[in-house]
Amino acid sequence: MFPSVLTPEQVAALAGVPAQTTTPLLSVDVGNPGHAVSPVLPGVMFEDINHSGEGGIYAELVQNRSMMADDSTPVHWSAVGEATLALDTTTPLNAALDRSLKVVLPSGAGAGNRAGVANDGFWGIPVRPGTTYTARLFAKASKRIGPLTVAIESADGATVYASAHVPHIGTAFPGRPFELTLRTGSRTPVAGDARLTVTTAAPTAAGETLWLQHVSLFPPTHHNRPNGLRVDLMDKLVALKPKFLRFPGGNFVEGNTVATRFNWKNTIGPVWERPGHMDDAWGYWSTDGLGLLEYLEWVEDLHAQPVLAVYAGYSLKGEHVTGDKLQPFVQDALDEIEYVTGPVTSTWGARRAADGHPEPFPLEFVEIGNEDWFDSSGSYDERFAAFHDAIKAKYPQLKLIATTPVTSRTPDLIDEHYYLAPSAAQASTHKYDDRDRNATKVFVGEWAAQEGRPTPDLNAALGDAAWLAGLIRNSDQVLMECYAPLFSHVKNNVWATNLIAYDNLTSYVSPSYWAQHMLTSRLGDTVLRATARALPGLATVATRSGNRLYLAVVNCRTHQLDVPIELKGLARGVRRKATATVLTGPSRAATNTLAEPDTLVPRTSTVTGAAASFTSTVPPLSVTVLELVLT
Repeated sequence: MFPSVLTPEQVAALAGVPAQTTTPLLSVDVGNPGHAVSPVLPGVMFEDINHSGEGGIYAELVQNRSMMADDSTPVHWSAVGEATLALDTTTPLNAALDRSLKVVLPSGAGAGNRAGVANDGFWGIPVRPGTTYTARLFAKASKRIGPLTVAIESADGATVYASAHVPHIGTAFPGRPFELTLRTGSRTPVAGDARLTVTTAAPTAAGETLWLQHVSLFPPTHHNRPNGLRVDLMDKLVALKPKFLRFPGGNFVEGNTVATRFNWKNTIGPVWERPGHMDDAWGYWSTDGLGLLEYLEWVEDLHAQPVLAVYAGYSLKGEHVTGDKLQPFVQDALDEIEYVTGPVTSTWGARRAADGHPEPFPLEFVEIGNEDWFDSSGSYDERFAAFHDAIKAKYPQLKLIATTPVTSRTPDLIDEHYYLAPSAAQASTHKYDDRDRNATKVFVGEWAAQEGRPTPDLNAALGDAAWLAGLIRNSDQVLMECYAPLFSHVKNNVWATNLIAYDNLTSYVSPSYWAQHMLTSRLGDTVLRATARALPGLATVATRSGNRLYLAVVNCRTHQLDVPIELKGLARGVRRKATATVLTGPSRAATNTLAEPDTLVPRTSTVTGAAASFTSTVPPLSVTVLELVLT
């Protein structure tokens, strides 16, 4: 027993350890820089999960536009007036869209007797004032009729927000869709529960029939691409400045079966000639409107590079292909790479040019499969070897990524995935510190602390920041990293914790988004050695570019920390004024929501007192990035 609380020095003396080892200190060696930060370290990963593509970043507003989502019922379509609806497999648009929506019209005429169909979109069609929408559709009738009215209107049909007309419909589908422009007025109210209708009020006889296919509606898109992406979600990704986009998944690459894999050859060309497929890994139909070319243009718009995942002969329910039966899939991968990189004189480069992009896309990384550690047959070693040998023979410059350890060949990188509890993520900040520096380099292609729904809370963000600090610190080993999943629609949150969430009108970013933005946008090109002593609950990383030093400090504890900082090896000095960017909140459970998107956002301020040795105060439950200027 002691009459008063012992000081750290007294505790150290009793324990027989040097007192200085119990004195808190964060020491940064400025004079002896370590390795370079990987130039391709931060990226983003996408797969169509949680309606990330359909009803998400892919800007199409009509759900089941191709009538292919169900074999018996025209889901998401309903009758307007006294029309009757059915799927008609005897009246296809083409070989890909081998059915149409049959609309049997009642007899009668006049505005009060209009008849047709309505689509409810993805939990409603979003409407905004002063907005131009583009509608496209194929239509034919049993007898020439007209006009056909395409309208965005309220759910009850009482209010028309915008409309346009097709003067006449003939008795055969046209070679290209009718294209219409719908404009809302400046006083149109914002609404998220509208619907799209296709109707006629022309005189009709009983039994006259209208057939519809590929009924599409797009709002303005990012860079005004005609089959493009949702503006607000793209803006949030552009702000992250990712170095790469990994696509198209994830489980979406494999499908539950070989038949439901991402078959890239079915995702190119006119969108009304793409059959689509069931995204059975996540439970809904994909039109494949977001196809290979759209992914590549997405990468282009991010000023990033693609990380192309190719199907490697294994699907999630255990189907796998080996031996001679694997060769068609190997050839598909070679053809896909040629589509991406080939000159217009090549077979698939010419097809890319015909699809509207004559210039080849840059490609450095190809991932062979996805999470093949699930393949209990042990066939991945053989499958990887087949893809490796064929791709390296034709494209020796490409870097190939294995999704689980292999012995038959040496991959350029190995993809590792980590979904951890926040406390485990915080504790794993040093995971790669002692890794064998001669081992195969790592791509951490999926990672996230799992807490919060549909997006992370502050506790998860602290885990993510601590984990990411470790990846940056070890970016001579971890060359690339990307968080997953990227997106979730709030109405389809199948995977609980995701970086960004949205409904059909608005979107918001999570505390983890901001933590990543802070650490990757305030990042030097060289890692500095930083040692934290007697600072439990703290994760750090220091980098430098020129005379700028960036020091990230993650405080996972619930009390404020005064952190003594020592800058060793300074050639001269450090400017007294520094910049501090801080993300913090009142509790571990604090988070952002659609209703309150800015509850947790970083705040930047100027701090004084920076020197070769100084003390920085970091708030509880916080991510702080100090930007120091060396003189």
